[in-house]
Amino acid sequence: MNNGRARPKLNKQRLLSQEAYVFYAVDPLAVRDASQADEEFGNFALHGDFPRLIPEGEVWIAERLVEREAVYFIANGLTRLKELERGAEQGKAYTAGENVERLLRDRLEGVQYRAGKPHKRVPERIYVEPYQTITNDELSIAVWLVDGCLVRSFYKTDYTEGGHGYVYRWVPKGEIWVESTLSKAELPYVVAHEYTELRLMHDEGLDYDEAHEISARVEYQLREEEHLQGLLELPRGKLTRGDLTKLAAPGYFSEVVRRRVAPRRKS
Repeated sequence: MNNGRARPKLNKQRLLSQEAYVFYAVDPLAVRDASQADEEFGNFALHGDFPRLIPEGEVWIAERLVEREAVYFIANGLTRLKELERGAEQGKAYTAGENVERLLRDRLEGVQYRAGKPHKRVPERIYVEPYQTITNDELSIAVWLVDGCLVRSFYKTDYTEGGHGYVYRWVPKGEIWVESTLSKAELPYVVAHEYTELRLMHDEGLDYDEAHEISARVEYQLREEEHLQGLLELPRGKLTRGDLTKLAAPGYFSEVVRRRVAPRRKS
C-alpha cells in the first residue's frame, strides 16, 4: 500500500551470469518496502522464494553484503538451483546450498562453524559498536551492531539482519544483535522488530514463530506509518534511533499485546 511517502529504488545491478541463471545486487530495503509478503527478504533469494517478485532464472543478493559475501551466496544459490533441477525437494536443495556455503566460509574466513553452539565468551571481533540501550522496569537490553559475516560463519549460515538471546543461545540474553551493514534508515525498524519479539517471548511466553509473526506485522506497520495511534508517536513521520527508547514505555508493549496477542488467546 502506498501512503504517499517516497519509496527507495530497487537499484538492481547485474553481477554475473552462470548458465541460465543471472545474479543481481538489489537494495533489500526497497524489496521489503514492496509489500508485507516481501518483508522477509533477507541475504539473498531465488524465484521460488518470492515468485511474484523475482523473475525465473534470477537470484537477488542484498547489495550491502555483495562486496564481502557475494561468493558465498552465489555458491549457495547455484547449488540450490542445480539440486532443484535434479528433482530434489525444496528442503534438501536448501540444505545442500547451506552446506556448500559453510564449506566456503570455513576455507575463506578461517572460521570453524559451531552449529549454534555458543562460545563461553563471545569473541570481541563479533561486536562492532554499541547502538542503543532500551530499559524498562524489568529489563535492560543492550543493542549491538555486529559483524554479520562472522555470525553466519560461526553460528548460523542463514542468519539475517538481527536476533536476540531468547531465540539464539549464542546471543547473551540481555542483548540484541543487529548487522552493522544495515542502512541507518533501516536499523531502527529491525531493532523495533527484535525488541518486540524479545518482549513477547520474555513477558508473554510466546514461542518464536508466533512472536516473530506479530513482530513482523508491527514492523511493517511502522514502516508504512499506518495505524500508529496509541502504539507509538513518531513526530518525524518515521522511526528513528532516538525513538527506540519509547519502545520501553508501558503503553507501547501493552498496546501490542492488546491488538495482537489478546485476540489470539480469545479465539
